[in-house]
Amino acid sequence: MTKFYRLFPLLLLISVISFYPTPSVFADEKNDKAAENELVISISPKENLFDISNMKPGDWAPRTITVQNSGSKDFVYQMQLQNSGDEKLFNELMLEIKAGDTELYQGKMAAFIALPERELTSSTEENLEITIRFPEHLGNEFQGLVSDFAFSFIAEGKASPPVYVMTEGQVASFGPTDLSSPTNPMSKIVKLMLFGSLLVASGIVFMFIRRYRMSF
Repeated sequence: MTKFYRLFPLLLLISVISFYPTPSVFADEKNDKAAENELVISISPKENLFDISNMKPGDWAPRTITVQNSGSKDFVYQMQLQNSGDEKLFNELMLEIKAGDTELYQGKMAAFIALPERELTSSTEENLEITIRFPEHLGNEFQGLVSDFAFSFIAEGKASPPVYVMTEGQVASFGPTDLSSPTNPMSKIVKLMLFGSLLVASGIVFMFIRRYRMSF
């Protein structure tokens, strides 16, 4: 019994050491290494960069998209464009892309393949000014068409797999003109034309009736 009391402080010390929570040095080193290799690209807005209805010839729509390097590693990125809607309208829409005062692209959306690689260091961002134009020469054959498309962003680092993000867009062209609508200025012209035609027809009928009576 006396021997047990002598060993009791030693057993207590061993128990305290065994159950005391010690930090994991290896886990911290692993997390730090993962953070150093982190490749993160963020864009804003993330959804529906363009959501335009009733776009008419001569209209244009400017938008700003922010590309941010939110990770701990520098990367280069590209922007690509994919059409997923009506090709007839998509093939005619015009696209302009600028970064500050630098023009990166100007031409048809259908001809755009990708932006040249652009570099973003860690914790930095840049704004891309994107404008879509509806050419003035497009006629009534483009009424009611819808173009759906998506901008894809691809970030690549030196020793990391690429990261992809995407934002969507939609452009709906002007709908068919409703001549019967009271808010349509053409409806007044149509009504005046009908009223004038009715007066002319009434005059012709009145002349025939008058001549018929005079002949008797």
